[in-house]
Amino acid sequence: MRNKRVVLWSASSVLAWASCLVCCSTALAMPQLTGWQFDSQAQQLSFFTRGSVQPRIQIVEKPRRVVVDLPGADVFAPSDAPVSSGPVRFVRAGQFDPQTARMVMELAEDGPQLQPEQVRVRQVAPDQWLVQLLPNVPPPPSAPAAPPVVAPPLTMPPAVGRRVLVGGIEVRPEGFLVKTGGYVRSDARLLEEQPPRVVVDIEEAELAKNFAERNLAVNQQGVTRLRTGQFQDDPPLVRVVLDLGAGAANAWEARYSADLGGVLIRPAGSAPAATAPTGEKVSLQSAQLTPEGLVFNSDLPPRLETNWENPNEFRIVFSPAQLPANFSGPLIDAASPIDNLNIRQVDDRTVVALVRVLPGTRVGDPRPLDGERRRVLVPLYRRSTTPTTPVPDSYDPLPNGSGRRIVLDAGHGGKDPGAMREGVREKDLNLAIVRRLNNKLRAAGYYTILARSDDTFISLGERVDITKATQGDIFVSVHVNTMPSRSDIQGIETYYTHSRSARLAYVLHRRLVERTGKPDRGVRVRGLYVTRHNAVPAVLLEVGFLTNPEERAQLQQPEYQELIADAIAQGLQDYAR
Repeated sequence: MRNKRVVLWSASSVLAWASCLVCCSTALAMPQLTGWQFDSQAQQLSFFTRGSVQPRIQIVEKPRRVVVDLPGADVFAPSDAPVSSGPVRFVRAGQFDPQTARMVMELAEDGPQLQPEQVRVRQVAPDQWLVQLLPNVPPPPSAPAAPPVVAPPLTMPPAVGRRVLVGGIEVRPEGFLVKTGGYVRSDARLLEEQPPRVVVDIEEAELAKNFAERNLAVNQQGVTRLRTGQFQDDPPLVRVVLDLGAGAANAWEARYSADLGGVLIRPAGSAPAATAPTGEKVSLQSAQLTPEGLVFNSDLPPRLETNWENPNEFRIVFSPAQLPANFSGPLIDAASPIDNLNIRQVDDRTVVALVRVLPGTRVGDPRPLDGERRRVLVPLYRRSTTPTTPVPDSYDPLPNGSGRRIVLDAGHGGKDPGAMREGVREKDLNLAIVRRLNNKLRAAGYYTILARSDDTFISLGERVDITKATQGDIFVSVHVNTMPSRSDIQGIETYYTHSRSARLAYVLHRRLVERTGKPDRGVRVRGLYVTRHNAVPAVLLEVGFLTNPEERAQLQQPEYQELIADAIAQGLQDYAR
């Protein structure tokens, strides 16, 4: 067994390199693709970023498309849309893998073949890039010599304004956070009508296409309902309206917070978000390894950022923070997912932890473990053999069943509520159905694995890693659908990506439609992350529409949840035969 101790370095021992680290500490957050805009007249794509990125371009045939990758970046809000009837027909943006944001420009199949030198990418602002498709101009003939031609002056297309995506609403103890992909200007004003309400306008902003929280019943701080919409398109402006009830404040403010990643709407003069006050240092008390990952304990809620140094080492920066002499570190042994941990006080306000992980270990997003946010977990997942996060329920093989290992994924969870309507959260419905499905399958002798068994946030990459780590044979993700513009739409939809998943998708879909009696909205091929990146048959089931009042009421009923679970279980038994 190998035992290692945490290495603590004093500030005096690292003065030689501390200044260098401090100078680049502002760039520690993971870069992000925050939005894009397509100019159909100029046939050029503008995209907006936060942090340092280095685009990579490739041209792919069948179907013909231009792919723009941003290594080391994530996507604020995946989106896709048809853009023009010209050479570029469709643009989509998404998370290609946990470490790469990707944009794809789909080209007309009947258009001319594109050469690499015809694609030009240039940075036009610190947070804005331009992708241009240049015409393929043949070289002039060598003879006879042509007279010199004076080229006409180049006319540049109109400047593309920066647009920030609004991706969601988070109800917080201190107010309401409108999540944005970057800095925005906003203002709040009180309308003393009946009922009174607060109107917040967010300038140069667009609602993300998957934005769900358009009409929320909140009942907090005197606010009864919160409504969000695209108030105008040119110039783009998103409007948030708070309906006020008894006990509501008579003055409100809306301010952008880089720490929170959005606009915080709260009563004027109220306390700021529950993090360490500016200038007050967090004292890191200890770190420990748990089955879920690496946990840091402190006396105040810490501010921290993570960043990969290299494929096997990542950095955690705490600031403002101090490292006391009695800091207690974790015991690292042969079963640990990390190989070494160095914690250093690099200046009087910054503590840096360098964590070297074993090959095949994935690092999740940090999250608080308690209500006071003084315990922060950095999730660690092993891709080989057994995951460090214990998946609820036993992994022991059962005597009956098909012998296949079935991974059951309840969509969303934790800080990600999924779709929300009339106080009903998609994440709760997904989990209720998956729990019932798990009970049925285990009673029938099947070997099941739950991606989550409680209200925990798990990233898409971590869900895929669970399948790999547990050597799952089948992956089934349960979701509830939404269509904000059509409350009359209802029914069952099923999604898959690879041909190996087609039979599973059709078998489960047929059973769901038969048992529920709901409209058949089809089996569809889509590049969803969990269906695209799983190496086993993987499907995503949309078992109803939260935006349909009838289905919303049914989905909350235990009897209907049981019916859905029974239909999926029957479908899995059909598939296993």
